[in-house]
Amino acid sequence: MPIDPDRETWKPGMSWEEAIAEIAYLKELASEMGGPERIERQHQGGRYTVRERIAKMADPGSFVEMGGLMGGPEYDDEGNIIGFTPGGYVMGLAELDGRPVAIGGDDFTISGGSPHNVHKIPHQFAQPLAITYGIPYVQLREGVGHSSRSDEESGQMALPEGDMWWQGVEMLSKVPVAAGIMGSVAGWPAAAALMSHFTVMVKGQSQIFPSGPPVVQRATGEMLSKEELGGYRMHVYQSGQVDNVAESEEDAFDQIKQFLSYLPNTVSQVAPRVDTGDSPDRRPEELLNIIPTNRRAGYDARALIGHVVDNGEFFEMRRHYAGAIITGFARLDGYSVGVVGSDPMRLAGAMDGDGADKYAHFVDLCDAFNLPMVIFLDMPGFMLGSAAERKATMRRGVRALIASAEASVPKVEFNVRKSYGVAADAPNSIGLPHALNLRFGWPAGEWGGIPIEGGVAAAYRREIDAAPDPEAHREMIEERLLRLRSPFKAAMAGDVVDLIDPRETRRLACTFVKLAQPALAELAQRTGKRAVRP
Repeated sequence: MPIDPDRETWKPGMSWEEAIAEIAYLKELASEMGGPERIERQHQGGRYTVRERIAKMADPGSFVEMGGLMGGPEYDDEGNIIGFTPGGYVMGLAELDGRPVAIGGDDFTISGGSPHNVHKIPHQFAQPLAITYGIPYVQLREGVGHSSRSDEESGQMALPEGDMWWQGVEMLSKVPVAAGIMGSVAGWPAAAALMSHFTVMVKGQSQIFPSGPPVVQRATGEMLSKEELGGYRMHVYQSGQVDNVAESEEDAFDQIKQFLSYLPNTVSQVAPRVDTGDSPDRRPEELLNIIPTNRRAGYDARALIGHVVDNGEFFEMRRHYAGAIITGFARLDGYSVGVVGSDPMRLAGAMDGDGADKYAHFVDLCDAFNLPMVIFLDMPGFMLGSAAERKATMRRGVRALIASAEASVPKVEFNVRKSYGVAADAPNSIGLPHALNLRFGWPAGEWGGIPIEGGVAAAYRREIDAAPDPEAHREMIEERLLRLRSPFKAAMAGDVVDLIDPRETRRLACTFVKLAQPALAELAQRTGKRAVRP
């Protein structure tokens, strides 16, 4: 934007007072971003500007900008500044609910948030701040990536250097990283957004893709809107590329704050305890009959989790993706925990390929940030059928097994109902050689190598086919074997630590989490942790 022509710009010999006034003037120009018309266009689209986003999300007065004078100046023949374009990324330090974070976001009012218009990009200040000071990094993305117009202006098209990603990878192995996808995001800003431990997009406002509809149409012939190509229905419900969806920008800010509240500042720390006011000895009566006596009937698995955790507060990740596996964060006696559950209303709780990936990623996340895990298992095994085979369910399930085996954080498991086959071995895995597998059984518990129905159909096929009434004969065998699934027999064989009254679940889980704290503090001092892959 143009400089006031009547204003005397900086020159040698200027007084300090005049120099300070010049600093204030240029910072004021930077705060005007792309100018009133482009700001109004942003507002007409129902979106805040990046500076408004930071102001609304951060504690009042806590934002300290870094690189506020970085931008693209224009000079006349005498060296006077005659124009100034602010940088396309606003960044610095702030506090979220009193907690220091590094924060930054694309300024979409300047060249659509393209980082190539001027040299001001996250890895100059924002990412080093997070790494150096050991604080979370929050990125609010709305940028289009590389611009062909900038190639024409520079007179060349250069080979991508590939040297901009190492800081992002280092952050993933050291501090929590959360991204809000606030509008249309393409190219390398899209990749940067996904290089996070948690991502959230705004319903009907956010889209994310390698390239937008014009490029897609030229490359593939597909004619899609931005929402069809990369909106929340695509990436929260179908691809699972984005963790959560928000109803508004304010909701997205709140979800990022909630996510960070459960994690420590670095992988070398343990999340602080919070006074939730919920007694660890609370005995939830609702748990007694939450599992139907009909073993084929479903129930509300999230309600089950809510009855156990502090104040019923459960922050779920990827609820709309691979729904048979439930993953999220909660507190028990004020301590942060990772929670895994099974939803019998989705695929009967079976693990498919997407669910295996979801589970493995969450275990890696809990292990990196030293969160003990509480598991509520009701899993009949891997999803079966040709669709499951095409999705490489077994291979991806093995990835879930590996994640559990590699995890060092303590786990406690409540077998609330079914636990069958290799799939159930993933949450059953304890991760440390010769460690104790803390598994508690509920009265509805049943477990084995294969579900009774499938096992009977396979092992007794010839006998059933030869029977005068095959269906009645199959049911007779199933009924006979059902008697063997008694959780009392399993407890007597030492398959579980104990059979418990479901109402004792919260007390036992709180005891476990409290006892795990010294071990977690020791695990936090491990060196050479690898990055949690998105």
